Amino acid sequence: MNKMIKTTAMTLLATFLMGASASSFAHKVAVVNVQQVFSGSPQASAIKATLEEEFRERRQALEKLQGDIRFEVEKYQRENATMSKAQKEASQKKIQELQKALQEQGQPLQQEMQMRQAQETKKLETVIFDAIAAEGKAGKYDEVKPVGSLLYFNEKSVDNITSKVAERVAKAK
Repeated sequence: MNKMIKTTAMTLLATFLMGASASSFAHKVAVVNVQQVFSGSPQASAIKATLEEEFRERRQALEKLQGDIRFEVEKYQRENATMSKAQKEASQKKIQELQKALQEQGQPLQQEMQMRQAQETKKLETVIFDAIAAEGKAGKYDEVKPVGSLLYFNEKSVDNITSKVAERVAKAK
């Protein structure tokens, strides 16, 4: 009787383990390199061009201000020995005022540029994630994981769908 219970338990355990390993083979997994898709997308290039154009005039104004500061600093260094005390003070005051103006204009511009970049990046990320989901469904994958989060994966048993996702993103508007 005791031997029969052990045999039955071993049979159930073996059946369970075979079932578990069979279901693990049925689990279909794919990986995608999201960074590669993002950086290679035509939308990323369009975002960069759009933002450069959007902030071009303000950036040029800041660059001119930086040039003015350099000029005044170089002028002060060149003529320092021959300047009167009043001229030195006036030159230093002018340099400080230019630096203050640069900081007052530069910080808000930098913040606005970062905010706009984040907005545009978020839009592209949504397109990429939608493309990943669509490719996952089309390929009947149980899971799609980002390559960067994996320490190791067997390339023979896991599909890399990066190129397929990149194609979908390129076709998206």
